[in-house]
Amino acid sequence: MDSSSRISRIRSRELERLRGPPWLKTVQRVLLNCTYTTLDYAQTGLIAAVFFFKMMEWWYQSAEERMSAPTVYPPPPPPPLPKVAKDGLPLPTDRTLCPLCCQKRNNPSVLSVSGFVFCYSCIFKSVSQVDILLNQPLEAVIFYAFRICNVTLSIVLLQHKRCPVTLMPATVEQIRRLFHDL
Repeated sequence: MDSSSRISRIRSRELERLRGPPWLKTVQRVLLNCTYTTLDYAQTGLIAAVFFFKMMEWWYQSAEERMSAPTVYPPPPPPPLPKVAKDGLPLPTDRTLCPLCCQKRNNPSVLSVSGFVFCYSCIFKSVSQVDILLNQPLEAVIFYAFRICNVTLSIVLLQHKRCPVTLMPATVEQIRRLFHDL
């Protein structure tokens, strides 16, 4: 015997057991039939309700994501390079040369206060060197150096504890070595 015939037999027995005046039997019969119908379609209704609520959740979630999605802006342009100081070292025309020794950069390093790239040994000496002969504070140490660049000799004024190009105050801790694959 299958379950649907068994359920219909149980329901018909319950309907026969109804007692009372005819109007009360009618009300009880209507209520029982409503209960049976509700129970028959409960599984289908539950599946439809879950589907409906999931669809509504998806609908409003996607709208919320569109509203709260971060706007993608283009990357900002890089800040302008500091200007070369009037009394600072001039930059060589070839960007692969060190402004201090005018040779191809060996062990390139950037001075973070200015953004200019030098040889590590050149910038380290320039920023940290102390002229013992002058016996003055580091900010005031100035010396003259001969520099051969593009076959011309020029006298360059260097100030220690500063970037040689921009003359901005600098320390050894602000030197960053650059690593790259050849």
